[in-house]
Amino acid sequence: MAETATLSDASTAAAPTYASGIGLALAGSFLYSWKPLFVKLLFAQGVDAETQLALRMGIALPFYVAYALYAYRDRLSRAQITDLSARTIGITLFIGIIGYYVASYLDFLGLKMITASFERLILFTYPTFVALFAWWVYRDRPTPALLGALALIYAGLAVIFVKDLHSFGPQVIIGTVLVLICAIAYALYIVWSNWPIGRMGSALFTCLSMLSGSALLIGQFAVTHPWSALLVPWPAMGLAAAMAIGATVIPSFLMSEAIARVGPGPASVTGGAGPIMTTLLSVWLLGEPLTVWHVAGMALVIGGVLVLSWRRVG
Repeated sequence: MAETATLSDASTAAAPTYASGIGLALAGSFLYSWKPLFVKLLFAQGVDAETQLALRMGIALPFYVAYALYAYRDRLSRAQITDLSARTIGITLFIGIIGYYVASYLDFLGLKMITASFERLILFTYPTFVALFAWWVYRDRPTPALLGALALIYAGLAVIFVKDLHSFGPQVIIGTVLVLICAIAYALYIVWSNWPIGRMGSALFTCLSMLSGSALLIGQFAVTHPWSALLVPWPAMGLAAAMAIGATVIPSFLMSEAIARVGPGPASVTGGAGPIMTTLLSVWLLGEPLTVWHVAGMALVIGGVLVLSWRRVG
């Protein structure tokens, strides 16, 4: 009886933690959903991709530097292994270049050519590339669940692609390819991050990889633009700050805490709300089209990714 009571107490105590973790993941997904809208609004004000990225990373960078120092001291105080050797840092910086420089730049370029809702849906397919990379590396035979999920996901993307190609023209092809490559780059970031995270923890890894991507994005801006180009009008600066803090820094911390509370599987499942949120916001704020074809394609993609997520959780 005492053992049963102890298990019941533990389950009761864990329930609020799990619920709060799901709530944090949903909040993070909601804030991330605003990023493509900010990008579109800044494009409308004449701010190009390079300037947007330099502003976004320049504003966000101090927060990540401060958090990196906090995470480092916290790991030392807990006597946790913190490998900051040249090899580990070098690998981390390289992964950051793939995950933050390549992925971010291609994503912003793609957003010039496709809708915000379609961009968010394409990015949401990154778990399929993670699964395919794992299949390639570990030689696991594809399961019926994996094949079924892939069929749903790419059928959904094809439905929206054909519809938008008819509505907006050939630019949709280039935009789709750019954002797909972005999703592949982010999947590589996820796959390659396991080793350095095990050496330094997720917080330090995220901050250091962000530093390398940010340095290249700001460096690219410095080569292609005069520094005076950062002096954008105040409305544009407000949008850039909102994107950097509200759609980058805060959701990244919310998702990290959510993963710590409920694990990566349940946290990733809640990401299915992201494309829905972006679609509703883009229809409301940007006047983007929402037809029965868009709804059907979105349902197929989200269903397929959820099948993959539940498969990983199980």
